[in-house]
Amino acid sequence: MTAAEAQAWAAKLTPSGMERKLRELEVWVAERGGIVAGWGAIRSDRLEGLYTAPEFAGQGVGAGLLDRLEGLMRDRRLPSVLAEASSNARGFYLRRGYRATGPQTPEGAWPIAKELST
Repeated sequence: MTAAEAQAWAAKLTPSGMERKLRELEVWVAERGGIVAGWGAIRSDRLEGLYTAPEFAGQGVGAGLLDRLEGLMRDRRLPSVLAEASSNARGFYLRRGYRATGPQTPEGAWPIAKELST
């Protein structure tokens, strides 16, 4: 994402908002050598967030987290995963079987979905 997009995203973060997200979402953390390498969060059939630290990009952290989260959803017999991808992550999701479900939102997100086979 561009620096401006990152700043706009970060400007929306507040301690109370993050506390609420931690209470409401199921958050999973990936570690490499005792260092947090990334995280992913879900709520019901929604992928609410997926992040890999830049120093771990391209090492399978994001793919591993996504596999884990999709597996949890599949185990819960959810028919699909809904999400919104950033411009820089859109290709990542499309390569993993997601499809676009609408045009880019005014906030810059791309609505996507993936059918889960049971």
